Amino acid sequence: MNPKRLAVITSPGLSAGFALAGVSVVEATDGRDAASRIERAVEEMNAGVVIIDEPLYADLPEDFRRALQRSATPVVIPVPGPDWAEGASAHEYIVEILRRAIGYRVRLQ
Repeated sequence: MNPKRLAVITSPGLSAGFALAGVSVVEATDGRDAASRIERAVEEMNAGVVIIDEPLYADLPEDFRRALQRSATPVVIPVPGPDWAEGASAHEYIVEILRRAIGYRVRLQ
């Protein structure tokens, strides 16, 4: 029996971070695209756990999402993306990630 694998379905802007972690990443543009990518990940990659960008999960067709909730595999885990709150920027988000990772606030120019 082949072991189940982890797959990540995310929007194009967020895929690099997961790829750096060594995870199989597939980009999707909307909910319908994400649904077909989930099906393909299960069939071709033997995905047992699928992490999906929360906005893509919310955009999945309702019947497909219900079927996922009733199914034992794959386990689909929606994760929130970065919160670009008012006043925050991608630059600040990256600096904060680096600060947490290395314990020191860096200055990016």
